[in-house]
Amino acid sequence: MRVALIEASHWHVPLYLDALEAPGIQVVAVSDAEHLKGDAIAARFGSRLYSSAYELLEREQVDFAFVFGRHSEMPALAEAVIARNIPFALEKPCGVNLSQITRLRTLAEEANLYCAVPLIFRMSELLGSLEDAEGRIPSDFNYMSFRFVVGPPSRYEAAGAGWALDPVYSGGGSTINVATHFIDLFRLLTGKEIARVSAIMNSRTHRGAVEDYSLLTMQTEDGVIGLVETGYSFPSTADEQREFSFTLASDRLYVKSGPDRIEIRDRNNLSAGTRSRRLQLDTDVYYPLFVKRVLAESQSGAKPIASLRDAELMMQVMDAAYASARQGGALQTLKPISV
Repeated sequence: MRVALIEASHWHVPLYLDALEAPGIQVVAVSDAEHLKGDAIAARFGSRLYSSAYELLEREQVDFAFVFGRHSEMPALAEAVIARNIPFALEKPCGVNLSQITRLRTLAEEANLYCAVPLIFRMSELLGSLEDAEGRIPSDFNYMSFRFVVGPPSRYEAAGAGWALDPVYSGGGSTINVATHFIDLFRLLTGKEIARVSAIMNSRTHRGAVEDYSLLTMQTEDGVIGLVETGYSFPSTADEQREFSFTLASDRLYVKSGPDRIEIRDRNNLSAGTRSRRLQLDTDVYYPLFVKRVLAESQSGAKPIASLRDAELMMQVMDAAYASARQGGALQTLKPISV
């Protein structure tokens, strides 16, 4: 399978590379307009290196493309891939506003073209643990909360991605960069669309142009509440890069995270105490699994684990969150998005 990496200087690209060394996969071309990491990656795979993704797409015949880049440039890159009818994966958040992703989803559907989005919590051990506890992935949650606070903005500059700190290119800070996963996970676990959104944000920790702390609330029409807290304020070191914790409460179960585990209490069987199971909370490990899965899906004709439709519904919430923050946390009511 002939694969291209589009805009290889994105900080997530290293998480994909080991999986792309599997038999049957040939990384034939790499683009890197940032001129930072593309050379080393192309050398690793013996690939041709391009400074322009569009030149790569003109000259190369590929079976699949992994598309990265600055958030603001993702829609144009994706459109170029769609125009050439190449199945692809598009790094989240896929753009900086809802209208961009709606257009991409429409174009991909019209072309009947495979596109997956790495909303990688859909592959996480968390889902398996919940399924084991209940015999299925429960959907009767009353509320859930997630806290995911990553390292300081300087880590993006160190990775050669200083653009992530400029809202013109990134669309925002920790909300659009990190909360994406948990908006999607809330939709997945509840099986319901989000009806109301509010958010407050600030940049008091690092005083930059994008928010480095965000508190986002979501509600379904029947009142299930989701809370997502994100930030760029964790004092990261190599041995501890972020804070990640969660609580999920249903009619039957109360589920919370431990440092390296999930802890479950059954409301109907309190005498059993707390059941504990080790859980992989390092989300980086799921990207190689994503690579293997999407390449298999695109070849078999299966639907993607997470689609542009899922990204579109996530970005509707994202747009509402930023609108709410600009209005001091005012509640935003969402309208259904037609297909």
